This record gives sequence, C-alpha cells and structure tokens, in this order.
Amino acid sequence: MKTGIAWFAGTAAGLSPIQRPGSIKKDGVSRTSLKPLQVVPTTCEQCPAGCGINAYLNGERLVQLLGNPDHPNNQGGICAKGIAGLNLVNDPERLLYPLMRKGPRGEGQWTRITWDEVYSTLAARLKKMIREGRINEFVIDKGHDDPLLDRFISAIGATRTIDRPGLKNLNRTAALTSMTGFPSLVEDVGRSRFILNFGANPYANHDQFVGIARRLIHARVEKGARLITFDVRMSETAAKSDAWYPIKAGTDGIVALAMAKVIVEKGLVNEDFMDRKTNTSLTMIKNHLSQYTPEKAAEESGVRAADIEHLAVEFATQKPSMVLIGGGISDHKNGTQNVRSVALLNWLVGNLEKEGGLFYPRYPASLEPNAAVLRPRLNSDVNVKGIKELKETNTRINTYFAYLSNPAYVEPDCESTASLLKDEKTVPFLVVMDTHLTETALLADMALPAATYLEGWGLSTAPSLDKVPILNLRQPVVFMISTAKVLRSPTFDVGKLLEPMFRPRGEAEEVGNVCLELARRIKGRVARNLPYKNTQDYITRLVYSISGLKTEGGLKNLKTQGFWTEKTSNSGGYRYSGDKELPASRQKVEIYSKALKQNGYSPLPDYEPLFAPEKKKDEFILTTFKSNLWAKGTANSKWVREILHENRLWINKDVARRLGIKNGERVRVTSSVGSLVSRVLTTHRIHPWSVAMAEGLGHSAVGKVAKGKRFKSNDQDTNLIWWDKKGNGVNPNEIIVRQADPIGGGLGLKDTRVRIERI
Repeated sequence: MKTGIAWFAGTAAGLSPIQRPGSIKKDGVSRTSLKPLQVVPTTCEQCPAGCGINAYLNGERLVQLLGNPDHPNNQGGICAKGIAGLNLVNDPERLLYPLMRKGPRGEGQWTRITWDEVYSTLAARLKKMIREGRINEFVIDKGHDDPLLDRFISAIGATRTIDRPGLKNLNRTAALTSMTGFPSLVEDVGRSRFILNFGANPYANHDQFVGIARRLIHARVEKGARLITFDVRMSETAAKSDAWYPIKAGTDGIVALAMAKVIVEKGLVNEDFMDRKTNTSLTMIKNHLSQYTPEKAAEESGVRAADIEHLAVEFATQKPSMVLIGGGISDHKNGTQNVRSVALLNWLVGNLEKEGGLFYPRYPASLEPNAAVLRPRLNSDVNVKGIKELKETNTRINTYFAYLSNPAYVEPDCESTASLLKDEKTVPFLVVMDTHLTETALLADMALPAATYLEGWGLSTAPSLDKVPILNLRQPVVFMISTAKVLRSPTFDVGKLLEPMFRPRGEAEEVGNVCLELARRIKGRVARNLPYKNTQDYITRLVYSISGLKTEGGLKNLKTQGFWTEKTSNSGGYRYSGDKELPASRQKVEIYSKALKQNGYSPLPDYEPLFAPEKKKDEFILTTFKSNLWAKGTANSKWVREILHENRLWINKDVARRLGIKNGERVRVTSSVGSLVSRVLTTHRIHPWSVAMAEGLGHSAVGKVAKGKRFKSNDQDTNLIWWDKKGNGVNPNEIIVRQADPIGGGLGLKDTRVRIERI
C-alpha cells in the first residue's frame, strides 16, 4: 500500500529515501480515521520463539501488532508480551540519546554526547588494547544474540564474553548435547497421545511458546491426548493437565529412573531402537536401574509408587508419546542428570524421529550448522558465566560492554553483582547499550540507546515444529532518526516536523551498525572482516548466499512474507532410519557417556539427592517462575504492568496455618545472601517444602512504569497508573544463592533455602 511519505534508513553516508520494506496488503483499518493501515511482516523477539508477526502502521506510527497467520510455527497466534512490543517502541521513558556519566558512578548524573564521541572513545580504547595485546581485558556481556556482534567479537580477538542466551538452560543443553549432539530437540506435541511433563510450563512460557501451546491444545482437544505434569507448584500447564503431581523439588530424576525400571522390567522397551540407535545395551540399563525402585522413588519424591508404575506403563503403551523437559528440573545442582534421566524415557520407547515424539531440528540446507556450532556455546576458555566469575578468577578488566544485558538485576545475589559493577577498580570503564536506563545502565560510564527489535534488521532460523525449515526475517517497522538527519535529507518536508507523529524520536542504533562503525575506525584486519555498509547490507548479502533466495525476487518475497520455508527439505518422513534420514539421525544416542566417566561422574543417567543433610523444619526451597507476561522488553510496558504488578510469595496453606501466617500478610524471606519483604499467597497449589515467586518485578530502575509510579508524559496513560499504592513487587534474584551444577555448569536457581518470618 502506498504510504504517501518518504522513509529513511540511516547509514554511514547519511540518509536516502526508501520504500517501507515488506509492505503487503492485509486487513487493517484505523479505528479513528477508518483509513487502511499499512502492514509490515517481521519477527517478534520478545522471547526465543521468533513468532511471525504483522505490524500495523497509521502513517508512520506503529498502532498494533498481530500474529502472522501465514507463519508455519505460530500460525497467526500471538501472546500478550508479543502484543506489548508496541509499548516498547512507543515508551516515553526510552533511552533515546547517548549519555556520559558526569558525577559519581550510580548517582544518575548525565551529560548528552554524540555518537561520534562514542565511537572515538571506544575505538581508541580498543585499538590500544589490541596494540598492546590486552584485548582479553575487553569484556562483552551479551544479553541477546546478534550475528554482527558475534563477528565483531571474533574479529577483535580473544575477548571475555558472558553469553546470556547460551547460559540459559545450560544444564538441559549439556544433557541433551551429551546424548544427541544437539542442544535441543523439536517436541512434536501436536501429534502425541500421551505427554509426560517434567517441570515445563508451555501454556505460559516456553522457548517455542505460542507454537507449542497451540499444538498442545490441539492434541488435547482434537485428539484426546493425555497430559501429566510433575511440578512443585500448580503452574498454568499443571492446572490444565489430566493429573498434577506436586513433586518435591529436585527429585524428578529418581521418579523418571523408577519409571524406566518399570518399562524395562515389563518388557515394554523398543528393543530395535535401543539396539540400533543407542550405544548402550539393554542389559547394562537393566542392571543400572535395579537400584531405582518405585518405592524408593516414592519415599524420596512424595509421588506414590503405584502412580509411578501405572504412568510408566501408560507412557510406554499409549503411542505416540513423549516427555517434555522444563527448567523446573534442569535449574538445580543435579539438573544435568535430572534431564538425562527424564530423557532416558524417550529413548527406551524409541521416541526419536517419530511422529508425536522428538525430532532433530531442521535448518535450511545453506544454513545447516556444523559440529562446532552444535557444541555447547560456553566451552571456550574466553567465555565466562557471570560477573562473580570474573572477580573470583581475578580477571583484569579495562572495558566492560553490556548489550541488552542487565546483570545488576538478573544475576543471582544481584546486589553483590551491582556492587562489583559500581567498583571502579574492578570495572574501570562500563558501557551499557540498552533500550532503557536499567539497573546496570545507571552504573555505566556511558549509556547508549539501543534500537528495539522492531527498528532493525535480522535473520534467524527457527526450529520448525512441523519439520519444514524456516528462515525468519526481522525488518524495520519504524525508524529512529534524529532531527539533524531528517533535515539533511533533501526529500523530507520540514513542515512535517510540526506534526506530532512525524517528530524525530531519538538516535537509537542497532548494535550491528555500532560494531561496523567501530571496525571501520579500528581499521586493519578488524575492518576487513566486517566489510558491510550497514546491517541491511549484511542481511542482503546473507540472503543472497542462501540457495533458493539468490535472486532479487527471493529477497523481495522474503520481505513481503517475513519468512521463508525450504519445503523441499521435508522429504524424510517420520522415519528414524533409511537413506533419506538426516545426517544427525545416523548417529547413536549416547545414553552411556564416556566424557562423564572420564570426569568422574556416572556415565549413565543417575540421581543425586539435592538436599543432604535433611532440610530444617521451617526451611523452604525457593523456586522462581516466569509468567506468560515475562520478557525483558515488557519491564516498562504499561499494558503488562497493569495486569501483573505484584508477585506474592506462594506458600502451602497448611504450612502457613502452622506458622500463623494469613493470606495477604507481609513476611520477610531470608536466605544466606539477603532478605526481602513480600505479601504471601496461601494456597494448596504448592508442595509443602517449597515456596514460589514470579520473576520480572521489583525493578529499581528502567522507568517509572516499571517502578509503579504515576507520572505525566506525552502518553496520557502514564498519568492513569492506578496500582502505584500497591508497589511494583520484589526481585527474587536479590536472595537467590549462586550455586552451580558441577556437570553442566548451569546455575541451581531453584535450590535456594529460605526462612520465612511474619512481620
């Protein structure tokens, strides 16, 4: 559709008018003017699912986000946080200009600077570190994946990198990689008849959230699939399950091993699969499982032995079946073996590359990852797992660069992390690039405005839920442009600056463009390894390198649809053997791990008690969870915060009665690293040993919306905040103890012991 205005994309050479990329004809009408709305297809990045979305614009103002009905994964579905991406773009509290600290660190005194000053300062520091062989003193804290940032890291040398996306689900990644060579598998829940769910909550939060939830609902409603959930609390998924078992925290592994023993002893094993597709004999498995009786598992977990036995039989006989694995079992100090133990159930009944089971992820042929990519992302010596690890290893830091990362809020014992970042001896120069002045950005020497996912370019592969490789395009829906850039463009009507919707809204920049400009200023090998004009140039070249998209028409169609599918790859059927199978599926599942054996751990899936000695009588295990509204980009969302602005502490009703605590009362929750005050929610929907709290609240920065404060702005809604007297919740990360699984290296985020006292 014709826009009637000129659009501009900033490059190093200035502005040039371009047409709105990917504009297509779809239904959309302004509620006020009744004029048709322009539609731009792109990709949501509020969570890892990468749903296809359509952005609706009235003139140049973004007014609505909806699911793209043509996208194979989400099929037109969109979640609440995806819709709230609109708030992220239009937020009046966004960081819009580069800032330099002018007072003591952390006191919020800033002076505005230019991007040229930013580039000059950073390029000078980087060139000196490269020249003197000290580039390992440059730390990059990456909160979001970006291909040009990764290329920049590779080009400048051995920087220290904190890879936040790689750290997520690290124990599960390590477990699945040790067995299959892949960090994750595709869950074909839509075609399954019986689903065992250990610690996952796909109805509220999942790496493939909307796509998985839609297919799970379809399987339940249309095919009568049974869903059984093990979780310490009644999650949204547990509430919709056929049965919920409030299991004792961290004991899922022994329940799964007891189920495996039942399957083996009753002769329900898929012997063909075990013989041809695994590296372990059935005799070895049987001998190993002899110690894990249903009675022993019942004593440890609280799940009745009879239930363990009949669920094992049902899982093995109601084909197709599968097991879902979530953070509820992996975010423990025994998380890696928990995942390996639960995954064993899938292997025993042959649920790999079969309809209704698990599949190796499919990628477009030109982007098929090699073995190096599939190895755990954190194996490199230059990768570290957090601020405290830098401190503990006495890592010398010259410059710390955080991109869309907020460690002063998200790390366990985050107040200690904030103290380390505030220490100028530990971190001499701190640069934070983000959309808002977060808790970490407030400690920075230089705060840089980051473009949102709706203001830049990106290309990513999405794990297909229907075996069809998908390539997702992210393209600009709106542009952040400064007054100076607008006035320099000869095609722009200066009079339009008087109209509110046409006023320039800042100088936010894509991190890829920042890396490219730094590379140009550093020169030499770094510049040669990043020979792109801007992010759009990089994406264009990448698209042209893909078979099937090498023509101008291919790129145009990609922009028009917002995604591309390589349907010719869907040739192998649901077979796990044969000439047409994936190369990866010719490998055997390594139930027996030689690597674990060499490192002194059990080579077979095993169970290690989480709490020894027995916990004290009035001590509880704190588990945190993500709501269906949780996303980094929703921290300052007015829509999200109106719905969710309080995160009470869940506590078992019988336990609360014994402690003399009533629903809604305030309590102090104390761990070995700190304490916080919260209201309680007394409920029977949680195991008596556990207490639970939602993540994502209790911000002390980001913005007034995140802090639950009413204020006046150009958005009239900010003066209507009604929950200001209720507060903004608490941040459970303040009292989470930092402890890790020695095998996978992932944090035991759900292992913190706490005491509760009434205030």
